Amino acid sequence: MNIPQRNNNPINLDFAGQPNAVADGRFAHFDTPWHGWNAAHRQIEKDQERGLTFGQFIAKFAPPNENDTSEYLEFVCGQLKAGHDTPLASVSKYAIAGVMAQFEGYYAQ
Repeated sequence: MNIPQRNNNPINLDFAGQPNAVADGRFAHFDTPWHGWNAAHRQIEKDQERGLTFGQFIAKFAPPNENDTSEYLEFVCGQLKAGHDTPLASVSKYAIAGVMAQFEGYYAQ
């Protein structure tokens, strides 16, 4: 079982005092997968409301000092058929979360 699976945290959100979560190191550990998905959808929705593009969102979510931001961005945009400058709000938060969970390894066996 990997970190996103163990923590019921499909997109590996950092702990930020989310409801139904405790800290597991820097990541949030949610009580149930439903709580983790709900938190993922809420975070994406907040960034959609902020008017972020996919490029801005992924750079914020997966900064280059911790991740291969370019690889993450290319994967998400490729799966969703979106450009780096595509507004995040133009794609369903559910679709975005699902693709991010795939990249994060949530669905791994």
